[in-house]
Amino acid sequence: MANLGESIDVDTIEIDNNYEPLPAGEYMAQVADSDVVETKAGTGLILKLTFEVMDGPSAGRKVWLNLNYKNPNATAQRIAHEQIKQICDAVGFAGHLTDSEVLHYKPLRVRLTVKQDPEYGPRNEMKKFSAMAGGAPPPGKAQGEASSPRRAQTGGTAATSRPGTAGGRPWGNRAA
Repeated sequence: MANLGESIDVDTIEIDNNYEPLPAGEYMAQVADSDVVETKAGTGLILKLTFEVMDGPSAGRKVWLNLNYKNPNATAQRIAHEQIKQICDAVGFAGHLTDSEVLHYKPLRVRLTVKQDPEYGPRNEMKKFSAMAGGAPPPGKAQGEASSPRRAQTGGTAATSRPGTAGGRPWGNRAA
């Protein structure tokens, strides 16, 4: 038995059971958590990323992405590597990625679609990752220089992050 040290009135707690997918579109988000796990078959590795939406009415909602970055299926591995590259470019990371924590708490733009899953119903799928308008340019690019004509076309204006996060870790400016 564990003493809670306080009384929690469970009769006054409302449960948010909103598990509906977010509407398709672009969102300002950040990687809030990550983990590496083996594939079910034990033949590869998956980078599991948890994104948190930072703006609009969906602020605080989470979206998950599993990337088969080490997989015997070359196509699955290539797709994962391409998405990792997009995420790294969007947050301004260059070089060799050895720890996914360097991607945490850095705002980026994500494009979500809604996919109908025959087993689980509708769910979100992440299709594109890009830098925030006015944010850090991709590695090797000068400020104001777009990495591609498409990125230049989809710039748009960025919403402000929630107070206290300032695009960094929510608990403060602890060194990485």
